[in-house]
Amino acid sequence: MPAGSFPPALNEGTMMYKDDLDKLRREAGIDVDHFDPSSDEPASAKSSSKYLPLSKEPTARVYPDSSSPDTSSPKAPSPRETEPFTQEEKKLTWWQKISLPFIRNSFMSVLFFVLITLVWIAISHTVLASIRHVDRRTLVLFMIKDAIFMIVLATVMYRIFLNQFANTYHLEEDFEKAQEETKKWQSIQRSMMETIPETLAYTLDRDFRYTSFNTRHKYSMLRMWHSEIHVGDCLLDHITDDKIREVIRKDLEQTLKGEYTSQITKFGDNDRTAIFWQHYYAPILDENKNIIGISCYVNNITSLKQSQNKNLFLSYHDPLTQLYNRIHCEDVFTKAEREETVPFSIIVIDIQGMHQINDNYGTTTGDNLLIKVGELLTKAVKETGTVARWGSDEFIVLLPDTDHATAEALVNICKCDFSGVTVNGVPLRAHFGFATRTDMSRSIPDLLRSAERQSMQDRL
Repeated sequence: MPAGSFPPALNEGTMMYKDDLDKLRREAGIDVDHFDPSSDEPASAKSSSKYLPLSKEPTARVYPDSSSPDTSSPKAPSPRETEPFTQEEKKLTWWQKISLPFIRNSFMSVLFFVLITLVWIAISHTVLASIRHVDRRTLVLFMIKDAIFMIVLATVMYRIFLNQFANTYHLEEDFEKAQEETKKWQSIQRSMMETIPETLAYTLDRDFRYTSFNTRHKYSMLRMWHSEIHVGDCLLDHITDDKIREVIRKDLEQTLKGEYTSQITKFGDNDRTAIFWQHYYAPILDENKNIIGISCYVNNITSLKQSQNKNLFLSYHDPLTQLYNRIHCEDVFTKAEREETVPFSIIVIDIQGMHQINDNYGTTTGDNLLIKVGELLTKAVKETGTVARWGSDEFIVLLPDTDHATAEALVNICKCDFSGVTVNGVPLRAHFGFATRTDMSRSIPDLLRSAERQSMQDRL
């Protein structure tokens, strides 16, 4: 019997192998945990149960007379414990039937080996003695010598079997513990993947095939690509957009090189209804630091992206008129100085009497008046320059690469557009000033002061 074939168990100081019979049944294709030894039901009728996973958990017992077992009377032995062979064992080969008693007890196997050997020694020596006419005393001495040798050999073999089976037993225990530990960590991993809030999680092998995924990712793929995914499917086969598929492929290939990558993907052309996903890719390493797969986490950052865009817009725009604000103007001034932009013109517009309008007609009328000014300036300037709200009642028009004559023409157009305009019965009155630099000897702040002085003169 090969060492390590059957897991043993210790009983009353002797190495007993109570699991050997179950092991042999498994080798014969018998599901030892899901069959009734006393049943005559054919194996074909139990085909549905042979695919059930083997489990060491005890099966629940039902007691018809009470809710608890009757401990007063001894338990009747089951047919599996009393019968030499069960119905399933009767279907085994003759060699397996002969081996069953010895598989149950390794000591019996060694003892049987010793007895057979002693009988062989006795018979063989008797035959040899009769042929060679050896005297009885010499024959007995040879038989005792060979018997002692065989007993010593059997003892050594038995000790070797004990050690080998003990090692196998411990290996079996370690294997079962490792399986339990693996199941525990797999359960923890599944729980983590399912309970991460607002996160799509999945793992891929080196060929980009699914090895696991959570429910959110499954439903997301079904909703976005109208495709149901399964373990073993290639992720890229379910993505129908060629551009997005190529972007994801490059990120995955980069991750297989050992790099941690992140990518924001936009789904939809309309900025208001578009969905933004942020993908995180990380390599999965084995115990030897070899990359065996990719772990992927995808977050829906649409609300975050919308808030980010809103904050970015408010950073450079006036919330009332939706025009650019003073911060944007400062950036344009810095760029013009750095790039030495000439000619460069500035128009300053000062709304007359805003304080009195707010006091007499209300802030709503004042706000509507400012909004109207922004609309008129944007319509007049068009693509020539940038309109911005410079202060509470001041507007500014930035005109890069615009000469003095063009700036003056735009001022005249704005004055014509403003003429006769009223908002809630309040006439619109504004004062204009402009200035142009034609060389770099004049700075932007100096140009701005000149335009403001001209606006003050226009008011007077």
